[in-house]
Amino acid sequence: MIGANLLGSHCVPAAKACSQRLIGRVVQTTTGRRGLANLAIFAAAKRLAQSSEPDERNRVAIVDEAGAHTYADLLNDARKVRAALGNADHKGASIAMLMPNSYEYAAIQWGIWAAGGAVVPLSPMHPERELEYFITNSESTKVICHPALLENLRPVLDRLGSAVTVLGSDEIMGMPVATHAEQGPDPEISEDQSALFIYTSGTTGKPKGVVHTHATIAAQVSALYTAWGWTPSDRLLHMLPLHHVHGIVVALCSALWTGATTEMLPKFDKNTVWNRIIDGPQDISILMGVPTMYARLLSAMEEMSPERQAAARASMGRLRLTISGSAALPASVFRKWQQATGQAMLERYGMSEIGMALSNDARTPAARKVGSVGKPLPMVQVRLTDAEGLDVTDTPGASGMIEVKGPNVFHEYYGMPEKTAKEFTSDGWFITGDIGTRDSDGLYYIMGRQSVDIIKSGGFKLSALEIERELLEHPNVTDVAVVGIPDEEWGEVVAAAVVLKTGTVLDISDLKPWCHERMARYKTPKMLKTVNALPRNLMGKLDKKAVKTLFTN
Repeated sequence: MIGANLLGSHCVPAAKACSQRLIGRVVQTTTGRRGLANLAIFAAAKRLAQSSEPDERNRVAIVDEAGAHTYADLLNDARKVRAALGNADHKGASIAMLMPNSYEYAAIQWGIWAAGGAVVPLSPMHPERELEYFITNSESTKVICHPALLENLRPVLDRLGSAVTVLGSDEIMGMPVATHAEQGPDPEISEDQSALFIYTSGTTGKPKGVVHTHATIAAQVSALYTAWGWTPSDRLLHMLPLHHVHGIVVALCSALWTGATTEMLPKFDKNTVWNRIIDGPQDISILMGVPTMYARLLSAMEEMSPERQAAARASMGRLRLTISGSAALPASVFRKWQQATGQAMLERYGMSEIGMALSNDARTPAARKVGSVGKPLPMVQVRLTDAEGLDVTDTPGASGMIEVKGPNVFHEYYGMPEKTAKEFTSDGWFITGDIGTRDSDGLYYIMGRQSVDIIKSGGFKLSALEIERELLEHPNVTDVAVVGIPDEEWGEVVAAAVVLKTGTVLDISDLKPWCHERMARYKTPKMLKTVNALPRNLMGKLDKKAVKTLFTN
C-alpha cells in the first residue's frame, strides 16, 4: 500500500487566465464558474446518473478487465479522488497520475478535475528519466499511482524525496463515498483554468508541456461530437495509449462527453482486437488507431483462414467509423483496409497543441479521398501561408504553412512564455510547423513537418510523405522512412530506410528504375538502407532524427 500522507509543502501557482474560449454546447452548460457536477465534461454523466429511466441511470461508461462501470460509478469514484486530495480547490495546480489503461484511469482523471487540478498523465511505457522530467517540469507535487506501477516510479521518488507526495489508487478506490456535505462546497473551477498537460514528442528538443484548459478541451470534444455524429449508443473499442491527445481527448473524452460506452483494452494486441471484433458481441461502432496498428491488423487478417477473413469483414461492416491519426496514413494501408474490411478509413489531422483541426466526412464515406485529412472542424479556422507570408489557402495545389485559429488552441507551453509567443503569428494564428496543400474541393493534404519532411534538393521542395506513399507500393517494402541527407551538390539528397518483406531483397540499382516509372527522377531516392525496424515513438510516429543517423553514422 502506498502512503497517502502529505510529504511536501510546495504548491504550484494557479495557471494564468487566458482569453475565454466558448462554443455552442459549452456556452449553454459551463458559463461562469462551476463545480464537479457542472463541468461540461461531466454533463452527460450527471444527466444519466440522475435519470428516472433505469436504462439511462445504469448506462455503462467503461468496460475493462474488471467488468462494467456505470456513469454513476464514475462520478462517485471521482468524488473519492477529490476527497483523497483533501477536498481543496487546487486551482489548476499540476497533479500527475500513473495508471494503466482501465476504468480507474478515467476515475482518477475525473477526480483530479473535480478537485480543480490539472492532470499530468504519465505512461507505464515512459522510461524513468521521462517520468522524472514530466513530474518536475510540470511542477507536480502529487502523483496518484497504481500499485502495480509503483516500481516504475520508485527510483524517481527516491531522488525527489519529500518534494512529491504519492497516493495509491487502490487506497483511493477503497474509500467510502463521502456525502456532499462531508466534502464541503465544490471548488470554483474556471473554464480558463489549466486542466491537462500533454507533453510533445521532443524530437526537436526537450518535450514541451502543452497546457489545455477546460475550455479548450470542451471545444475540441464538442467539435468532434458534432462532426463525427457521436451518440449514446456508440461503443468505442479503446486501444490507444493514454498519455496523448489522441487517446485521452479524441477517444476517451469524446465517448464520455456523449454518454457512450468505452471498452478499454489494457494495450494494443492485433489478435485481441480481432478476437473481440469477430467473436464478441457485435456492438462495437467506432475504432480509433494509428497507422501502425491498422497495418498490423491487416497483417493478422492476411494470416487468417478464408472463413475467418469473411467473419472479420462481416464484423467490420457493422462499425460506423474506423479512424486513423497521430501519423500520416499510407495510401496503401487506406486501400488495403477498404478492400479487406469494406471500411473507408476516416483520416483526420491534429496535434497536441490544437486537438483536432481537420477531418474527413464522417457521414459520407465516398467523400473521403486517399491521402486527404479533410476540412476544418466546426469553429476551427485553417489557412495556408507561403514563405512570404501570403495566404494561399484558396489557390488549389499551392503549398503553405498550416496555421490554425479557434477555441481548440492550447493555452501555453508550461513555463515557456517566449516559446509560446513565438508559435503564434501577430494576428493570433497558431503556426503548426506542418506544410500542406488544399485541392479544389476544399480538402487538405499534409506534405509533412517543415523541419524534417520537406527536403530541399536541387532547387525543388520535396515531400518526404509523398515519396514514402509511393515506396510503400513496392511489392517488397512493408515500412519506409524518407529523409533528406546533406549533400554539397544537391543541398540535400533523398534517402530511404526500408523494412522488407521476409525473404526479399532490394538495392538502389533495382529501386531506381521502379521509381522512375512512378515519380519524377529528382524525387527518386539516391540512398537506400535496409533495416529490421524503423525507430518510432510510443504513438507510432517515425523518429526522423534517428532515421537520419542511419545514413550519417
